[in-house]
Amino acid sequence: MTTSLPRAWHGTHLPGTPVVVLGVTPGLPASVVRAAADLSVRMGADLVCVWADPSRVAVGQDDDGTLRSVPLDPDAVDEDAVVPEEERTIDELEHALAGRSLAWRFVYAVGDPARALDEVAHRTDALLIAVGPRRPGLAGWMDRLVGGTVAGHLVHTQHRPVLVVPPARPDA
Repeated sequence: MTTSLPRAWHGTHLPGTPVVVLGVTPGLPASVVRAAADLSVRMGADLVCVWADPSRVAVGQDDDGTLRSVPLDPDAVDEDAVVPEEERTIDELEHALAGRSLAWRFVYAVGDPARALDEVAHRTDALLIAVGPRRPGLAGWMDRLVGGTVAGHLVHTQHRPVLVVPPARPDA
């Protein structure tokens, strides 16, 4: 079983400040994170970056907000006390958001990404939900074929606007 502690805000988040929720994954292009951050600043909002790990399932949540989870695959080895991709994702976010003047925080969730983004958006009364593009190549095609896209699920189940942020083009 692994645990994920609730993360503090980077910067000062004042209660009542609007929020933009951004769906993140390990390896999300930094240009997507920066574009969502720039949009948040223009809207006068703070940024909540949510990674929903679909390979894990929650087994409980402590009173302090610590999430306890196990792998969905019963054969997976789960000896770590923390999910290694969680720390890598936070490092990527810190790098992408360095020098930006906005408050942001990271939220780790497990299970269906669209459902996790919806829950965080509901809890924070988010102005909108932003997501990156689907994964490129065969993996993205298979995701879309089997379960659809996260953006597609959100568009059909949300009352909030959903924004798909494309990565920067190499020639731009």
